[in-house]
Amino acid sequence: MGSATLDQETNPAFSILIGLVSTEDSERIFEVLDSLRSQQGSSTYEVIIADRRQNELSRQLDENYPEANRFDCPTYTSLPELRTKALDVAKGDYVVVTEDHCVPSNNWLASMAQAFQDASDETVAVGGCVENGVCDTALDWATFLCEYSYFLDPIEEGESTVLAGMNVAYRRSILVGINRDLLTRGFWETTVHPVLLEKGFKLYSSNRIKLYHSKKFSLALFLRQRFIYSRYYAGSRFQKRDWGKRVMMCGVTLALPVLLMFRHRQQIKAKGRLANESKRAIPYLMLFYTVWALGEMVGYLFGSGESLDHIE
Repeated sequence: MGSATLDQETNPAFSILIGLVSTEDSERIFEVLDSLRSQQGSSTYEVIIADRRQNELSRQLDENYPEANRFDCPTYTSLPELRTKALDVAKGDYVVVTEDHCVPSNNWLASMAQAFQDASDETVAVGGCVENGVCDTALDWATFLCEYSYFLDPIEEGESTVLAGMNVAYRRSILVGINRDLLTRGFWETTVHPVLLEKGFKLYSSNRIKLYHSKKFSLALFLRQRFIYSRYYAGSRFQKRDWGKRVMMCGVTLALPVLLMFRHRQQIKAKGRLANESKRAIPYLMLFYTVWALGEMVGYLFGSGESLDHIE
């Protein structure tokens, strides 16, 4: 089996965009890059790291992973802005978005290339499933399942309207034509994907495109991240002048923890696996869903503030 190769002289097949943002378990980026070095197949690629941490880890990346194009960004540059800055220098035919703690399977790039071949000509993005890469404790399972139970293997095969935002590859020719405000004001699965679908383009999902979400959160960090993401989401849904809608949604959010738990249980049942891990995680999940609801309430009432800048 051949190996995917770095391409620093000609245009590669894939440009892999990573925002360096993690404040905990930050050394996981080394595992991500090691996995890319051992990819199967013959696809050429480049790695572009937009770094808002700028610490000792940054120096280690420059020293031990010279193939990565790392550049500094201001401390509170949001993840969408980091990705857009990385896109600005990307040269690949396809642009891959992932995160600094997501470890790809060894056939990740080859599976993306195959998915584009299998999909229709109207397909502009492909994505895949997400598995848990940190499985030691009930907290580890809860932090994963709270976010990604929908994307557990098996996911829908073929044409889809939903792709995981950190396990996705786009045709670069499409992204460079997207309004920059859409690229920077939010996560692309919520700002860009709807526009692509409205224009008649297709999204495609495959279980072969697999990566492992491998971040070990402390309880405090996850609660903070869950709150600020929920505030960002709710705060960006309506215009400031839409007070009636904001107050109404704030009231509806009171039922959110119960609805989220019901949805989670239905998703696990549909997957046909991880029932025991899900049960162990329930106490934490109820806490997370409560914080989720509180974050949305604050977002509806007071707007998103600077929450997007602090999401990692």
